[in-house]
Amino acid sequence: MSARHTHAMLAGLLALGAVLPAAAATFRIDDTGTFASQPVTPMRWRQLAPGRAGDHTVEGRVPVQLRLNLSSWVGRPARIYLSLAPTDGEQLVATWRTQGRLLPGTVRGGGRTLVFDGLVRDAFLQETIVIDLTADGRQLEHAQSLQFFFEIEVSP
Repeated sequence: MSARHTHAMLAGLLALGAVLPAAAATFRIDDTGTFASQPVTPMRWRQLAPGRAGDHTVEGRVPVQLRLNLSSWVGRPARIYLSLAPTDGEQLVATWRTQGRLLPGTVRGGGRTLVFDGLVRDAFLQETIVIDLTADGRQLEHAQSLQFFFEIEVSP
């Protein structure tokens, strides 16, 4: 290959790199100071006596005071996700409502959902969310430790 072709190919690759967006870097957010109002969330049957054709859903609710340390990303556009670590076998679903600083949403065990998309303006994001948990009660065999965490994606 001639030097001219090599330079043309290199220039083409550089131009392509300028057009393609850079991959966002993902970081786990320090949520020290976040706490649930109750350490154990009792799950109750949605129906008092579920039958063969009945609803076997169990549900629980827990308010959570969030305190996310965003000081490393102030002034930068970012996306924040709420993640739920995988649970043992059951498909646990968490749905939450917010006071407006974060987006409401739903996540299954092992997944993540967007809760913020915009410019980080403050070093700490504080919000109260109410999480509703649901699962198929036929598949719940023991108490579970739920592990929620937050991740942030920022462009380089």
